[in-house]
Amino acid sequence: MSDPDISMEELGELLSSSSGVRVDTAELTAATTFDDLGLDSLAVLGVITAIERNRGVVLPPEAQETRSVREFLTILNDTLRKAA
Repeated sequence: MSDPDISMEELGELLSSSSGVRVDTAELTAATTFDDLGLDSLAVLGVITAIERNRGVVLPPEAQETRSVREFLTILNDTLRKAA
C-alpha cells in the first residue's frame, strides 16, 4: 500500500491551485499560518473541498478552524491514514 500522506510541498501546491493565491512552497515552515499566506477562511474551505473531492475523504471540522499550515497538514494526514 502506498503512503497516503501529503507533504508540505504538495500542500503548498494544493493551496496555490485551490485558492488562487500563489504559495511559494520553499517558504512554508512549521510556523507558517494561513494568514501569512494571505488565505482567509473561505480560501481554506475551498482547499478542504478540493482535498475531500480528490482524495475521497471527509476532513473533520477542526481542519477548517486551524490557522497553522502545519496543524492543518497534521489533521489532513491523520485523516488520510485512517481512510487508507
